Amino acid sequence: MTSRMKSAILRHTNSIKLSNFIGLKDTIRAHIPNTNNDACYISNEYIQSNFFDDDNYLSIIKCLDGGYEICKDCIEYMEDYNDLLQEYIDSLTSYSKKWKSKIKHQSALSSYNTTKLAQRETVSTPKQYAELLQIQYSAILKMIATYRTQVERMYPNERIGTTHKHYRTETMKNLFKAARSTLYKLSDKLEKLHEQETKAQHALHDANIQCENLSLDPTASKTKISNANENQIKRQDKFDEIKREIVRIEEEYNQEYKTYRTKAIDIYEKCRIFEQERLDLIGETLIKFNEVAFSSKYLTEQNEIYENLMLKLKTQRNSLEDLDFWAQTYGVYDSTTSLSSQTSQNESISSQITTRKTKKSHKNESENLTTKEENIQESIAEDEEQQSQVDNTTTTKLKKNKNTTSVQKKPNTAALNDVS
Repeated sequence: MTSRMKSAILRHTNSIKLSNFIGLKDTIRAHIPNTNNDACYISNEYIQSNFFDDDNYLSIIKCLDGGYEICKDCIEYMEDYNDLLQEYIDSLTSYSKKWKSKIKHQSALSSYNTTKLAQRETVSTPKQYAELLQIQYSAILKMIATYRTQVERMYPNERIGTTHKHYRTETMKNLFKAARSTLYKLSDKLEKLHEQETKAQHALHDANIQCENLSLDPTASKTKISNANENQIKRQDKFDEIKREIVRIEEEYNQEYKTYRTKAIDIYEKCRIFEQERLDLIGETLIKFNEVAFSSKYLTEQNEIYENLMLKLKTQRNSLEDLDFWAQTYGVYDSTTSLSSQTSQNESISSQITTRKTKKSHKNESENLTTKEENIQESIAEDEEQQSQVDNTTTTKLKKNKNTTSVQKKPNTAALNDVS
């Protein structure tokens, strides 16, 4: 049907009165954007076609159906980003674990007290940041799932195979076909009439030649010449009748073409609504994705990690206290000064950090709160373990010093007795 109609229109364009639409076609082409450098547009079969000619209405149908691949690309992009994010999270976690282990096994002779604690807090920070990124990863994953559901609703799977089409394209396609059905019939009539015109023209040509030959033949009878003339007139009448019918059908075709344009525009407006739905879905999803992936939404939590770390590094770490600790631990100073004052100070600072975290955690999700409390408890437990080792070492040294002093005092008493 389509090929026949196209051939009829292409062969007899000059005889069809479509001059009213030539200006419109030129206007449409003049407003097509310059896409010579875009391979996607160069390969587009509809880019230079009039929407209302032939079956070019299929352009909007294919546009709607082709939207599924565009939606899939959007999903794939977000999934690829999330995969990269998960790799980064895993790398941060592994990195933090590696260095926590390395610092734990550092030489106790050179790595000790508050400076060692500062190192431990520093290398634990990447893990805390990874936990924050994991929340971000989960948010993107949830958003992808929601978007995928919306896409699947818009592009349900076909019963046979894995093809996805827009849920309204079949209906729109049938509407276009129904609107163009009269044009199809008129086009078929024109094609048949032009075939008849060609045959009639050939027959008239043969009749004209026969009459001309007989007129030049002196031996031709009047009856033969009369029959040839009658046949010539008959062929001419048939040819003229076909031409008049062609003119009538062409006029009817032109009028129906105008009617089809009106109907086609109405159908297109419906398709436009469906296409806008798809475009809006992609646009809104991209906004949500970029808000989660790149906005300052998680900067508060990230700053909190930084502030807590800096508070510990600036208030808990003290080189002089570390030196005194080392000197007391290894018996350089014969001092019985207790380190309990420093322990109290550390506990006070830990309490301040816990309070600050508790206040800020009301703004965060419950999952984030649980993670931070575990980190705090882990840090406090490590601090207590370190301080316990210090206290035990100091106590042992003090006992040794007392025993030594006691031993030294006994000979001196004996010497005094001897003097007495």
